Amino acid sequence: MTESTAAQTQPDTIGYGFAEIATLAAMVPNDATTASAEALRVAEYLGNPDMIAAGASSLVARGLATVEPGGDIAVSGPTAAVAAALSSATRRMEISLITEELTDSVIGIESPDIHLLFQPRAYLTWWAMAQRPDITGADADFFIVREHLRVHPRGGVTVRRREDASGRTLYIKNGNGSWTIGLSTAAEDDVTETAGLDDAALLAQIRLIRQD
Repeated sequence: MTESTAAQTQPDTIGYGFAEIATLAAMVPNDATTASAEALRVAEYLGNPDMIAAGASSLVARGLATVEPGGDIAVSGPTAAVAAALSSATRRMEISLITEELTDSVIGIESPDIHLLFQPRAYLTWWAMAQRPDITGADADFFIVREHLRVHPRGGVTVRRREDASGRTLYIKNGNGSWTIGLSTAAEDDVTETAGLDDAALLAQIRLIRQD
C-alpha cells in the first residue's frame, strides 16, 4: 500500500467506516499505528485480513483509494493524511463530552506535521477533520470544551492524553461565570475540585494535561 499527500479538492470532513480506519492504520504497521488504532477502537481488526480487505474494497469503491498493478491500494490527499497521521502520531487526546443524556467524544490524533480530529458517529463511523492550522492543539481542545459547555451548560468534559501512563484526567464544568476543574489519576479515584478559573487558567490546565 502506498500513500501520497498531494493536495486535492476534498470536503473538510470525511466519514470513514471502522474497516476503512483499520485498513488505513494497517498501511504502515508500527507502535504508533497500534496506539492510534486503540484510540479509535479498531486495534482488534489490524490482524484480520478479511476486515482489512473489506476496508480496502470500501475505500476503492468510494474513490478514496486506487488499486496499483501489484494489487496494493494507494491513497492520496486527505485520506493519505489520515493514514500518515495514524502511523506517525506522537499525541492522542481523548475528550469526553458529557450531557445528562449521553456521552460523546472527540479523539485528537497529532503527528509533528498533521493534526486531525476524529468524532464517532452511528454504525461505527468516524468523522475525520483537520484541526485549524492557525491555532495550537491546546487552543483547539479549549474550543471544543467551551462549545460543548456553551450548548450543554449542565454538562461536563473530561480531557486526557492517552500516552500518559499515570492516567491523569482533567474534569471540567461550568462555574458561576468561570470554570470548575478537577484532576485525578488512575491510582486516585477522588477528584478535588478547584473553582473560579478564568479562560487563561483553564487553557493552562489543558496544556498541562497535553504535556505541551
